Amino acid sequence: MIETARVANVDHPLDPLSQDELEKVIVAARRELKLSQHHLIAMVQLEEPTKSALADYQNGKTYSRAARLTIFDRTTAKVSETVITISGKVLSQQIIEGAKAPILSVESAQAIAAAKKDQRVIEALLQRGISDLSTVIMETWPIGAQIPKHFDDGRRIIWTPMWHKPTPQANFYAHPISGLHAIVDIDSGEVLAVENDQQIAIPKTPGPYRQSQTGADVSLKSLVIQQPDGVSFSLQGHKVDWERWSFRIGFCQREGLVIHDVWFSDDGQPRKIAHRMSIAELVIPYGDPSQGAYRKNAFDTGEFGLGNFTNSLTLGCDCLGEIVYLDVAVANPDGTVREIKNAICLHEEDFGILWKHVDTDGNVEVRRGRRFVASSIVTINNYEYGYFWYFYQDGSIEFEAKLTGIVLTLADTPGNPHPSATELEPGLWAPYHQHILCARLDLDIDGDVSGANNTVVEIDSFAHELGPKNIYGGAYEISETIFKHELNAKRVVDPFKSRFWKIINPNRKNHMGHPVGYKLVPGHTTFPLALPESTIGKRAGFMYQHLWVTKNETSERYPAGDYPFQHAGGAGLPQWTQANREIENTDVVLWHVFGTNHIPRAEDWPVMPVERTGFHLKPSGFFARSPAIDVAPASKPCH
Repeated sequence: MIETARVANVDHPLDPLSQDELEKVIVAARRELKLSQHHLIAMVQLEEPTKSALADYQNGKTYSRAARLTIFDRTTAKVSETVITISGKVLSQQIIEGAKAPILSVESAQAIAAAKKDQRVIEALLQRGISDLSTVIMETWPIGAQIPKHFDDGRRIIWTPMWHKPTPQANFYAHPISGLHAIVDIDSGEVLAVENDQQIAIPKTPGPYRQSQTGADVSLKSLVIQQPDGVSFSLQGHKVDWERWSFRIGFCQREGLVIHDVWFSDDGQPRKIAHRMSIAELVIPYGDPSQGAYRKNAFDTGEFGLGNFTNSLTLGCDCLGEIVYLDVAVANPDGTVREIKNAICLHEEDFGILWKHVDTDGNVEVRRGRRFVASSIVTINNYEYGYFWYFYQDGSIEFEAKLTGIVLTLADTPGNPHPSATELEPGLWAPYHQHILCARLDLDIDGDVSGANNTVVEIDSFAHELGPKNIYGGAYEISETIFKHELNAKRVVDPFKSRFWKIINPNRKNHMGHPVGYKLVPGHTTFPLALPESTIGKRAGFMYQHLWVTKNETSERYPAGDYPFQHAGGAGLPQWTQANREIENTDVVLWHVFGTNHIPRAEDWPVMPVERTGFHLKPSGFFARSPAIDVAPASKPCH
């Protein structure tokens, strides 16, 4: 196992912003926009080229890379967006009226410091037997439910769930300080209120999980993964070529890992599948009505910037085998730039049998499958989220989210009725909650670098009643419904009909004269249990459909809108689709909503084993036959 060299060159319009580019852009922004210390950098994202600009670049036209800076002015509480080239030319600048900046790390630190200095908090902790403030862990959460009326005047406010860390290595989530919260105005840093309504004993049962605490003595013999001839993929900048696949690795400070410009070589002919694929939002609605849980409805992507929390991965732990790592860089609120080493892991792995058949004459044909993996992991407070994109030798693509970490906890009197949470230890409860993700899939099925006109079709399986069309009772057919307008394409999964959705290019026919396409196959998913009229239901309206299809507009990037923090609701997909634009045979975007309903188990404590959710994109009439047929057999004969 070796850790291969990182790439450093940036020479393509879709490459992530490098540390050097970020530093140049921020210096130029300070100069050109006359920024001062009261301006915070909320986000710096690559200003991605349009498809036509990308086509011009491919045809030899020069392209100036640019960044989009989201800037928060603390003196006016205004949010602005500025597009500026790496060389320092300002291309556009506008105030985003009504927008509230996401929660920034420097504001969180200041809010926690203010809460810990507040005499009301100090006295409330003393009532609970805590005098050492350094043993109190606070988190800064948006108020994801109704904001108290006397604070709902436009201010940006957060609240501070608390836990006790009695020893330096203790799992503080085992010791929630329930009934005590500070509400802080993060614009001014003022503690607006201290809620000290419930005197609940802090649970004392520890939740050890470190090796030094548990011993971790269940072991297996060594498992070694070797590729003596080296890896089967090449990396030029951020462009990956593996097997017959070609695509680019991207990164966004808000979304994290992004996949760009996906092609597959079909008998030597490159064919396009996707322009851009990402997880555009992750929202976690909590279902417990108690004071310490009902406000916990967080947009980890839109309110915090998920990419900011990307892990530095470790060979042999997070990734196993012959690994290529990519570093990424993110901008801090003060304008400094932080590099995250080993942020993205690239490797290939054995995935068992790809296909097999034993013929009547005894001939055995079997192929082992391999897949290419691009992955990253983020830690946001108590949870870890792994984003894994898989590319297979049969032309299919899979996304898998791996959820792990520590379940969020609250305290209550041991044995109390608590119908929306699981009691893990006496007095320690884990609230029910959901993890709802939304993939933004800008597919260009069999198009070119400038895009493709595609159509989305819903496929249902059904059986006729017993009669002339179903004589023996075992026959079934499929129905195909073409989505012509956006409002018709708001759909939910239906396992009773084996429902899937097909993205076709009606302008390209396969060998049988049918449109070429890929199908979107939902995996493990859930449906939101928060009522649509709830605060989170209004703000995350996208989660009530498993599929949305929109006409492709570059400004429509996030399903709950660009600024979900304290938004009144209705932004994003619910708003855009009211235009009911035509979506047949045009450039479209698919939005797939999926996730899990987490009813915590005792076995999820103290650290939750990985839980998975995701979806597949599979060729459906795209190829004339299975691409897996062309895969070579193993060097050792199979009998």
